[in-house]
Amino acid sequence: MTTKFHTLQPWLEEILSTIKKDIKTDYLPAFPALHRAHFGNRPLNRLSTEELLTAFSKELLQGNEDLAEWVVNRWVFKHGEVYSHFAERLLHVNPNFEAIQELTPEQTEKILHGALETFGAKQVYFFSLLNGVVFPPAVFERLRKAAEMEETQHKAKQASEAEQQQAARTAEQHQREVARLTEKYEQKLAGVLKKYTTDVEALKKQVRALQQQLNDR
Repeated sequence: MTTKFHTLQPWLEEILSTIKKDIKTDYLPAFPALHRAHFGNRPLNRLSTEELLTAFSKELLQGNEDLAEWVVNRWVFKHGEVYSHFAERLLHVNPNFEAIQELTPEQTEKILHGALETFGAKQVYFFSLLNGVVFPPAVFERLRKAAEMEETQHKAKQASEAEQQQAARTAEQHQREVARLTEKYEQKLAGVLKKYTTDVEALKKQVRALQQQLNDR
């Protein structure tokens, strides 16, 4: 059976990562059977975040309904500002949210007005699916495309920032190397100059001594 978590599969670990602390401190201690099934007798403090997210993603995709309900509740609780935005606008449609069958295009636009700009396309899409907002299918498709575009732009920005950071590190490394070589050659030059000065003074003394000998004759 396809669930909302199958639809959100590309972002499932990202969604779970926002509640990873709750997973470790609240859910796993309350469900030792699930803990043993995935991690045996390994203590909680030995479990990596990656292991937790992988195990919980698997459970959700296999249809663990109790876990699914818990994840939705915790995720929505962590994103109260998104919930408040939707709740405020849905109240104008029908205070009894469960009675709303499907939002009209006009109602949809009023609810979404300013949401993507304020919370980001991904957060709005996640909330709409997880919380069962009754948008028409075409709206969910639109939100998904906006979420995918936002992620693409975010990854491109991260790649650009990584390149800039690498370029900055390379430039800094070059500057340190140039400074090191400059100092090395300055020290060498200072040594050569000192020897030159010493040799010149010695030659001057020899010349004066020769002149004195010639004068004495």
